[in-house]
Amino acid sequence: MSTQVEISNAKLTPHEAEQVREIAAWKSQPPNPLDELSKTVTLPWARFLERIVPDWIVTTTINRSYDLARALASPDATKRKAGVEQLAELRQWPLEECDRLARRVAASARLISLFEGGVTGAGGVVTTVLDIPLLFVLSLRTIQKIGHCYGYALDSEGDRQYVLGVLITATSGSLDSKRERLDRLHGLKDWFFEMTQEEIVADELLSLLFQLEVFEEIPGIGIVSGAALNLFFSRKIDVTARRVFQERWLRDNGKVAGIEPAPAPRHVIALGPGAVLTRAAHSASYCVGFGLAFPICLVASLFRPVVT
Repeated sequence: MSTQVEISNAKLTPHEAEQVREIAAWKSQPPNPLDELSKTVTLPWARFLERIVPDWIVTTTINRSYDLARALASPDATKRKAGVEQLAELRQWPLEECDRLARRVAASARLISLFEGGVTGAGGVVTTVLDIPLLFVLSLRTIQKIGHCYGYALDSEGDRQYVLGVLITATSGSLDSKRERLDRLHGLKDWFFEMTQEEIVADELLSLLFQLEVFEEIPGIGIVSGAALNLFFSRKIDVTARRVFQERWLRDNGKVAGIEPAPAPRHVIALGPGAVLTRAAHSASYCVGFGLAFPICLVASLFRPVVT
């Protein structure tokens, strides 16, 4: 196995070994370059706004949102689907079965976020502002429900910090910050002080709000942009949650002691505005090229002679 991973004496199944490789690759996968670029532009404005919002408002909003998400993410549904009495039993299940449950949760969350983003995007600026707290609650609910699929009840104060840590990791604006937040997530007691978490959460959500508002200024595009950005955000949340809880499951079952990131190309880990612009330009050119080539090839295939 080329992936750098500390493996215990327990033997990995083929599925577990494949997930270890995918987790290592995911740890070296940077954010979408266009998202990285938009975050670079909007995050300073979000931080400025976050500084002028009273701390008690931020704290109260996060606490109430988390409590609502926890109520909506009742573990009873997961226990019924899995046919177990206690969630902890799922830690003794094959990882493949836990993954299957988690993928069902992720698919449902993406569908809800797509619908909710389209509805709020259709109403203009006012409903777009409502989109952020709704998406925040949905994201916290998704993280908790995915955690349940791997046997974690997430019902303690430390788990609250852990769930917020997963969300913070998912919204990282660069590969460097993603790796840093993952390291700190594994060493929760050394970093995730409550106020630090709240400041980062507020910054990330306000940054997303600025991104949504930019598209709202373009007539007729609110529904599409709201649905697309919500779907993209939801995907980041569920992928991060699944990878984090997969590694936690593997560690707790003695399958691995740790999983190091796979080697990443130099241009991917380069820092600075120039590197961000380069990655964004490369991604945009790829998307435009594919968007032009695909319909042309599709139409051409319709007129291609059929060989019998």
